[in-house]
Parts: sequence; structure tokens; C-alpha cells
Amino acid sequence: MILLDTAPVVALCDPRDALNRRALRDLDRLAREPFVLCLPVLTEACFLLSHRVQRERLRRFVAEFSVAAYRSEDESRLWFEVFDWLIQYQDHDPDWADGYLAVVSAKERGSRVWTYDGEFRTTWRRPDGTRIPLAVS
Repeated sequence: MILLDTAPVVALCDPRDALNRRALRDLDRLAREPFVLCLPVLTEACFLLSHRVQRERLRRFVAEFSVAAYRSEDESRLWFEVFDWLIQYQDHDPDWADGYLAVVSAKERGSRVWTYDGEFRTTWRRPDGTRIPLAVS
């Protein structure tokens, strides 16, 4: 399972994005695995993809690649785990989506995060301190 971060989603939906070509190449390699999108990432992506055509591309991507919505059995508990993670990394100014992905990656042990955010390589860890597995290097 591939947990999607905001930057690849935006890059796939905006041909003018600096990461568009890289995202398309990575998509070719990763498309055989199931994609999962969490609500914080979708919210950020919709904010950044403000034009109708961009949101249509996002809708098409979700449909064509059967992107699943992440569902937690206890969303309220998950929120508190994300708050705890944010407090742990407060010196690095993480955002909610990063914390959400870090916590979810610990819950979904077979998952990898598709991100272009360098902090996932250098700084962010799962709540237990282990590295977050990445889909691309």
C-alpha cells in the first residue's frame, strides 16, 4: 500500500508543477500497488489545486487508479496520536498531513509513503522512532 503525500498528488494534477515529470515517472513504477489517500492530504491538495481543470485531473487520478480513502477504526484516537507526534516534532514545524502520514504509516505496517518532502528522509519518524518507509528515494 502506498500512502500518498500532497506534493506527488499536486504534481500529477498540475503539468506546470516542477515535480510533474518526476511524479509521472514514479507513477509508472508504483501504479501496480494500491494507493491510499488520507483526508488531510486531500484537503491540502484541493487547496493547492484551486483551478477547475486541476481538480478534474485529481478526480480522474482518484478514479483511474482506484485510490482508496484511508479509514481509521478510531479517528478520534488517531487525532490525539497525531497531536502527540506534532508536539514531539514542534521544533521542526510539521504540518497536520505530515503527522497524519507518520502515524498512519506506523499503523499500516506494510505501507510506504510516496513523498518528495525531505523531512521524511531526514527528520520525521514513526511514533515508535522507526524510519518511515518511502515509496521513492
